[in-house]
Amino acid sequence: MLIIFDLDDTLIDTSGCITPVKLEDALHRMVENGLKLPDFEQGLELLKRLDGTSESSSRSLAEFLEILNADAFLLEVGVREVYENIPADLPVFPLEGACEVLNDLSSDHQLALVTIGKPAQQMQKLKKAGIDSGLFSKIAVSEERNKKIHYKKIIEDLGYASSEVVVCGDRIPVDLAPARELGCKTIQMRWGRGLNSTGFKSDVDYSISHLKELKDIISSLMTFSIF
Repeated sequence: MLIIFDLDDTLIDTSGCITPVKLEDALHRMVENGLKLPDFEQGLELLKRLDGTSESSSRSLAEFLEILNADAFLLEVGVREVYENIPADLPVFPLEGACEVLNDLSSDHQLALVTIGKPAQQMQKLKKAGIDSGLFSKIAVSEERNKKIHYKKIIEDLGYASSEVVVCGDRIPVDLAPARELGCKTIQMRWGRGLNSTGFKSDVDYSISHLKELKDIISSLMTFSIF
C-alpha cells in the first residue's frame, strides 16, 4: 500500500510550535509598516483568537485587518512574515508518535509526502522535527495549493492504482478532497488546523486524533480489502 502524508499539523505540530511565534512576528512587521494598534498585546490576543478558529494564518490575518479597517497592503506583509521568514533556530516538534508510526509503517508499505510551502523551509522543518526524509519514496513540496497533480504523479510514478493509496492530512479541502477525487482512501488528522477544517464529510473515510490510530486503520484495510 502507498500512504501519502501531509506535513504541517499531520506529522509536525505547526499550530503549536510555529504559528503562535510567527503570528507575533507578523504583527510586529505590520506595525513597522504602519498598522495602528492602541495596544499591541490586546491586538496579538485578538489575532491569536481569530487564528484559533481559522483554516489558515492568511485567513486569520485578513479577518484581523478587516476588523481594524487597516490598509489592504498589510496583508501581504503579514502573510510573507508568517510563511517565508521561518527562523533557523525556531524549534519544530513532531506530533506524538510520528517517528515511531512512520518507521513501523515503512517496513510494510511505501510512504510519500506532499506538503505546501517553500521547499527549503518545509524540508528544514522535517529535519528539525527529527523525521527521517529517507522513509519517503517520494517527496513533493509545492508553493501552490493544488495537491491533486502531485498525488496523481506520485501514484503513477510508483505504479499504484488509486484504490491502493491512502492519504492522511488535516485539512479536508486541501489535503483530502483532491485525494478522494482520484479514488484514494482518506484519513483526517484532527489536530491544529484539522480541528477547524471545513469541507464535505464524504471526503473523509476515517478521522483520527493520534497517529498511532493509523496502524490499526491500515491493518484493517489490508485485511478487508484487495490490497
